[in-house]
Order: sequence, then structure tokens, then C-alpha cells
Amino acid sequence: MKTHNPNLKNTPLRLTPEQTNNPQLVLYDFFQCYHLQDVREIMWQWLTAAVSSPGSHADDYHERNNYLFFYEKMESLVEAAWIMKRQTGSIINPVSQPPGTARNKLVQPTAKVAQPARFSKPARLIEKATSHPDEVIAEVFSHTPFDELQEYLLPNWLRVALINNMSPYTAAIDREILFEFHDQLLPFVEAVYCKSENSPHFTPVYLNEEQLADPSLVITSFFQQCPIEYTRRELADFLEAGIGYEGQYPNGFSPWQAWMVYNHILCLVEAAYQLYLNQQMQPVTHVLSQQIVELEEAG
Repeated sequence: MKTHNPNLKNTPLRLTPEQTNNPQLVLYDFFQCYHLQDVREIMWQWLTAAVSSPGSHADDYHERNNYLFFYEKMESLVEAAWIMKRQTGSIINPVSQPPGTARNKLVQPTAKVAQPARFSKPARLIEKATSHPDEVIAEVFSHTPFDELQEYLLPNWLRVALINNMSPYTAAIDREILFEFHDQLLPFVEAVYCKSENSPHFTPVYLNEEQLADPSLVITSFFQQCPIEYTRRELADFLEAGIGYEGQYPNGFSPWQAWMVYNHILCLVEAAYQLYLNQQMQPVTHVLSQQIVELEEAG
């Protein structure tokens, strides 16, 4: 129910006298009803619905920017309230720190390749995705910290794409599809990172225990829902929206970073797709090997 009184603009309207005297009661009651991740998911659903609704205020890119800014502030407010509630209960369990401001350098191949001719260059990282997928994945995460990719680069890339009024996402249906793709991309990146490390030290946000034990489940699900041809095209549109914005970029984000994160995500996608194909071919290869052995024994 909306509680609004123009004469009480900066006065609590919903709190009881007891809650006004002790606001911690409100925090306790709220987090008894909702876990922190529940709140994030509900607010994200609200934001997705608001920004992708046709014929709404979100058709104006200024309004989309306002929605995104308000969402980020509300998420920070809820996380701060969660910490206050935990500290009041003498249980301190801090959430992850915000991403650092360090900027990543361009991915450059480390190996020096002999130059047989004047006009030649070392292979780009993306060119190694088919032959050396594990090495490509490891190199991406060596240049781009996983937490910065998940917490800073991808969210700000999405925000720029949504507020860019001259991008492939000016239509509500295209923004809705981008939201869905972004939601698929986050657990995919987490699964690829988890699979690339022998014992990664990180707190999973999107993967459950079963998926942590076998990240290939998430990778397989991603490519079953997002075919590789579609993913390449969507990432290309995502890049166009990220580098073509003419306004002020949020949170220190820049067109160069949009280009960088596009290249890194594309490398992860292509390398993971090769691992996915290899996994799909294993049963066939095993059957063929058995058949060859049987033929050799029969001969």
C-alpha cells in the first residue's frame, strides 16, 4: 500500500512508535522474512520488468538510467542494513568488498613467436580457443580478476547498453532478451572460472552445491539455451551498445573497458564451447575406440 502525505515528506510513515525508537527491530523483522540473496533477486526482477516494459517511462533512456541508479543504491542500502543486523546479533560476516579501481591491461600473448616475414603477428588469444581452450581460459582470468569481471565490468557494461538510446537495445523486447542473456552469462562465467581452477578460493553467488561439484552442468545448460551462433551475435550487439554511448559513462567505466570485457567474454565463450564439444564427443570417441580394438583382435 502506498503511504504518501505531502506534509510528511521527510518523516517515517510506516514505522510504529516502537520501531521508531528502535529501528533494529525493522532490520530483524525484514531479514527474518527475506534472505539477502532473495532481496537481490526480487529487486532484479522489478528492474527487469520496469526497464523492458514497452510503452513505459523506460522507453526514455534517461529514465532507464534513473532506474538503474536507484537499483544500485537500494542494493547498497540493503547490504548495509544486512551488515548492521548481523553486527547487532554479534555475528559479523562481511559481504564481498566492492571491486577495486585497478584497470586491466590488454591481453597480450606471452610467448615470443619467430617472425618469418615482415607482415606477421603472434596469434591472438581468441585464435587459440579451439586448440588450447584451457590455456585461453586461464589467461583470461590471469588478466582479469574474476570478482572484478562479475562485480564491476559486466554490470556496468549492461548498464551502458541499456541507457544507450542509439543501440541495438532501444526496443523493449530487445532489452528484455539482453537481461535474460546477461542472467545466463553470470553463472556461466562463474562455472568456467570454477572449472579452470583446481581449488578456487571464492564464494559462489550463482552456483549451487551440485553445480560447484560439476561446473560442466552449467556450461552445457548455457550452450543448450544460447546456441553459439546466437551468443556471438548477441555479444557483438552488446559490444556495439557498450562502445557507442555518447553520454557520460557510469562508475568510471569506459568504451575501452567495454571492448576489453567483450574480448575476454568472447574468449571464455569460444574456449568453453570447445570444451563442451569435446565432452559431447567423448562417448562417440569411446565407442569408436572399442570398435577399432575389436576389429584388430578379430583380424
